[in-house]
Parts: sequence; C-alpha cells; structure tokens
Amino acid sequence: MRAFNVRRFLSPTVVLTLMLAAAGSALAADCSAGCSATCPWEALFDGKTLEGWTNPYDWGKVWVEDGEIRLQADKKFFLLTENKYRDFIFEAEIKMPEGKSNSGFMFRCHQQPNKVWGYQAEVDPSDRQWSGGLYDESRRGWLNPRREDENSVKAFVAATKGAFKRHDWNRYRIHCVGDNIRIYVNGVMTTDYVDTKDREGYIAVQHHGEKGKIYRFRNLRIRELKAPAGLTATMKGLPLTFFDDFESGACRWTQTDPKAWKVVAEGCNQVYSLHGKSQYKPPVRSPLNIARAQGVKVSDFVLQARMKQTGKEYGHRDMCLFFGYQDPSHFYYVHIATKADAHANSIFLVDGKPRVSIAQDRTDGTNWATGYHDVRIVRNVATGVIEVYFDDMDKPIMRTVDKTFGAGEVGFGSFDDTGNIDNVILWGRK
Repeated sequence: MRAFNVRRFLSPTVVLTLMLAAAGSALAADCSAGCSATCPWEALFDGKTLEGWTNPYDWGKVWVEDGEIRLQADKKFFLLTENKYRDFIFEAEIKMPEGKSNSGFMFRCHQQPNKVWGYQAEVDPSDRQWSGGLYDESRRGWLNPRREDENSVKAFVAATKGAFKRHDWNRYRIHCVGDNIRIYVNGVMTTDYVDTKDREGYIAVQHHGEKGKIYRFRNLRIRELKAPAGLTATMKGLPLTFFDDFESGACRWTQTDPKAWKVVAEGCNQVYSLHGKSQYKPPVRSPLNIARAQGVKVSDFVLQARMKQTGKEYGHRDMCLFFGYQDPSHFYYVHIATKADAHANSIFLVDGKPRVSIAQDRTDGTNWATGYHDVRIVRNVATGVIEVYFDDMDKPIMRTVDKTFGAGEVGFGSFDDTGNIDNVILWGRK
C-alpha cells in the first residue's frame, strides 16, 4: 500500500471541527444557509409572553420586554421549553451584557428541580473566545474544544475568531440529526461533533449568575427534522464519522468547480445538486466534477447516500462516488452508469495516469431510471476488498480487491453529467 502524507484523523468520538482547514473562507460566507420557504418553522417565543417556557429553579428573574426574553439573577439558572425535541434545527439570537458574562443555549437537555444538564452551545464573550463550542453541562464538561488538548484549543480559536460579535446581537444555529451535532455562530460553523449520549431533550437559555447583569434573547425558533432510518451509531463495526442532510447548506464540502454545485429545495427538503458542466480540467483523464467532504479522511469505511441522476439517458449516464482521495491525480472512484464497458459502470483507479477500470466483478449496467436510489460503498483496507451496492444492500453490483491507497477523503460527483445527493452517511476509522 502506497504511503501518502495525510493529516491525522480524529478519534471516533470527535468527528471534526471541519472549518479548521479553511478558517478564512468559513468566515467569508454564511455557512448556515436557510431552509426553503416551504419548510415550516415553529416559533418558540411569541415576542409577548413566556408561554411554552418554564423555570425549574427557585431563583432567577424572567420577563418579556421589547420582543425579547430577558434574564437576571445572582446565580446560574436556565429557562427551558416545556416540550422536548429530538432532531431539529434551532435558531436564536443573544445579546450579552457588558463586562464579565457567560451564557449558552442548552439542547437535548434534561432537568429536575434546581438542576439542568446536557449539551450546551457556548456563548463566551471573554478573551478566551470559545463561543460556539460544545459543553456538556453538569456532566462531562468540554467536548469541543477539548480543554486539556492545547492543539484542539488553538485550532478552535483560530478557526472561529471573529465569528462572535462582542457588542452586538449574535445568531446561533444548532443542527442535530441522529448523533451528529453542528453549531453555527453568525453563519460560521464552529462545531461538528458526533456523540451518542443524548437523542432528545429540552431547549434552554442560560443566565450564568453575574449579579445585576441582564441577558437578552430574541427570534427563537425551531424546525423539527426526521433522521434517516439508516443513520445508526455504527455500521459493520465502524463508528459514525460524518453526516450531512444539507439543511444547513454545504460549507463542509470542497468542489473542483464550485459554480457547478448548489443547494436546492425539493419540497420541504434540501439536497446538494450538481447542476452544471464543470470547467475543471483534471491533470489526468478522470471525472470533471467532484465535491469532497472537507478534511474527512478514512481508511476502512461504509459510505452511503441517496442519489438521483438528472441527466438524459445514454450509455454513460452516470453518477460517481470518490474515496481514498490523496490529490487530484491519485484516488479511487466508482462510476455507476447505464451500460458497462472499459470506461463505465466500474470501480476505477486514478494513479498519476488516466483512470483504469479495476472491478473484478460487476453488472452489465445500472438503471438510474428516475428518482432517488440508495448507494453504498464498503471498503476494508487490510484485505483490499471494495464493494458497491445499489438499492439492494445484500448483493453488490461491483466488487474488487486493491490496496494501492490507504486513508483518504470521500466525495461525490460525475464524469460530465448532473445529479443530486442527500443524506450522506459515513462510518469509518483512520
């Protein structure tokens, strides 16, 4: 197996803070793209009353003023929703008081009289600059960044610096589906984490207990989602590593030609659409259009997605999946097409020269027809086995054995056609 210089993959518990690889570009654009207009949002605060909220503490002052929820106390407390939520996108704005202060948005949290515990999206106006981090209140403590890991802290601060506005309103977005947790601050993704501790709980806002200080919250709303049936904590003994339903945009992806890709609405759903021809010219003959999950590198893995081919019918009508990606001239890809030949409907190796078909077993072709299909790749680096499944997850449509590349990035695309992807799930290890 050829060795390449790849960055070390994080432990299964911590997926990634994906924007760390490109902090500058993350701050330049709003990653948390809004959902389509047809998708219903539920207002958690009507701007006039505290209906739907409860204070489980014997202390803490809560009132409504100027369309805001305001909190005041001399010791820490939380105001909770009366309802629990499971899979969702939650949005809210917060404005912190001047001077020393700290707050957070609790989610999937739990409560008993005078105590709240669980996940918290950090609001940290101090010089520490940990806003958008993930904290496990009254339980495990810091999850992201990892307090005792100097590199984790430095990377987090470097990537998120400038996202939080100390003297202004700050917009938070928390996106939870299955075990995947994402936090955004003013459109910048600050946390991307996988954790199996809690799947359901309350939403809450925090006053940290600074005496006399008033904490202000407004525009609190939630959109409930449905986790895909296949989104499990493990698959074939591999931990969940990455999930994307594109309901918060596509800032976690890097493309050979960004102009050819966009997030589009399909009813009350968003998908990632390869909608145009690419102007990218690969260094060797290989697919023109590739979108890779940024910074996600795995060796053994199971990669699964819903895919739809939107082009016209012809022999090479295709969609592709990429893995073991090292650089633009070294990677594997699966080409799923209508008819099989030397250049179509096969597993291919790009190794510094034009792609070569390496499938040992494959069908005569794959019928994309219309609509979405479930596509899966299973890879074992030690044995070299690569298997590809299409709708039927018991019988592969392609199979081969190859050990040329080890760990690498994964992605989707096409040689020169169009199509959509949704519900990308990756289980894997370094």
